[in-house]
Amino acid sequence: MEKNRKGSSSRNDYNPNPKTAREAVSQLVLANRILSHEGIFDYLGHVSVRNPENRETFFISHAIAPETVTRKDILEVDLDGNVVTKTSLKPYSERIIHGAIFKARADVNAVVHAHPIPIVTLSVIDLPFRPITHMATLFYEGVPVYDGYDFTSPGSTGMLVTTREEGERVARLLGKSRGMLMRGHGYNVVGDSIPSVVQAAVILRDNTVIQLAAAQLGQPKYVSYEEAKIRSVAGTDRAWNYYVARVKKAMPEMRF
Repeated sequence: MEKNRKGSSSRNDYNPNPKTAREAVSQLVLANRILSHEGIFDYLGHVSVRNPENRETFFISHAIAPETVTRKDILEVDLDGNVVTKTSLKPYSERIIHGAIFKARADVNAVVHAHPIPIVTLSVIDLPFRPITHMATLFYEGVPVYDGYDFTSPGSTGMLVTTREEGERVARLLGKSRGMLMRGHGYNVVGDSIPSVVQAAVILRDNTVIQLAAAQLGQPKYVSYEEAKIRSVAGTDRAWNYYVARVKKAMPEMRF
């Protein structure tokens, strides 16, 4: 990144539409580190980006802790979950979720799957997600809860989504929404770019923290559907540059 005359980073990290695979992979590495630093990921969780040079594939790390991801850890995967990259590295089993969503949603170019504790808490109680904060109005289409796990078939993996059939069920339930909870598991959040999906993942987690706290103190005053639909959520560029600055300060050793 360019430096200004005082030696500090210039604010040119925001790029919602990478034109090359290399640019997309660079953003993906940053997203892994950012989502770890912001508490969305721990040693689990994954984020993907659609390949701008081939919309029938996407990029995602192999199965390692997100905070350690570098360029050499990134795999190219097709929409059925087949690893295109010639490698011996083990992929995430739930890459199926990403492929199914990319296949179902042409508008989606990035997907986050993670397990923040507040999200898991909300997913198992009789309290639907509803926007409280202004920023959370981007979820005005609703946040459904997936509970279609396969516990009975011979290939069942319980609460892990690893088959094409179950990935398709997840994508169908997501519908037009920007996010969905998964009962006792976590959430999936989607966006048209890496910066937008990172921002949305943080907003959904933060609104959930506020909602759970408010519900213990009284009846929360939610943003209505009509109010949320006339939303003016902005600042993705500012959010992205903020997250990039924070993670670079926290992880000065990070290389691309």
